[in-house]
Amino acid sequence: MSRRPSEVSQAVLARALTDPGTVGRYRQMIETVPGWTCHWFTGALSGRGHGRFWLASVDGRDVTIIAHRFGFALEHGLEELLAAPVLGHRCDNPLCQLVAPRHVVRSSPGENRREWAARRRLAGGALADRRGPRGRAREVRDSIRAGGDALDLVAASGFGQDGVQLALWDEEE
Repeated sequence: MSRRPSEVSQAVLARALTDPGTVGRYRQMIETVPGWTCHWFTGALSGRGHGRFWLASVDGRDVTIIAHRFGFALEHGLEELLAAPVLGHRCDNPLCQLVAPRHVVRSSPGENRREWAARRRLAGGALADRRGPRGRAREVRDSIRAGGDALDLVAASGFGQDGVQLALWDEEE
């Protein structure tokens, strides 16, 4: 669960959300790739593979935010972000920034854990990637930065031979 930002961080975030330079810098780090509905963050990464976006330095301390939280606040406002205990990725891609209509959604800690548990072992699903969320995110981000032509291969390369589930019976039967 994400903890509520300090008052200083909230003030920095409120300013950043209305600053054209900061918003423009965030949007420059968002890429789309043909064949994918996700909007990918191509900047710095957190330890869990989420995008990490720098807002400002205050008294010698860097103020950063998880990138999809910044995108959510841009779309829905700061108060809506602060009211959301957790933001869940329905697409299971931690770099995804697609807030509207359905990829990054308001959630609860319990709902987020239940969804993760239900999808973490799906063959070919992002949560089953053996590289882990940060390793997968780094390779996906680097592929997009290089042009994104091989994103399908990069995304699939984290699965073993069981990465694609075969049909249980022939469809002709």
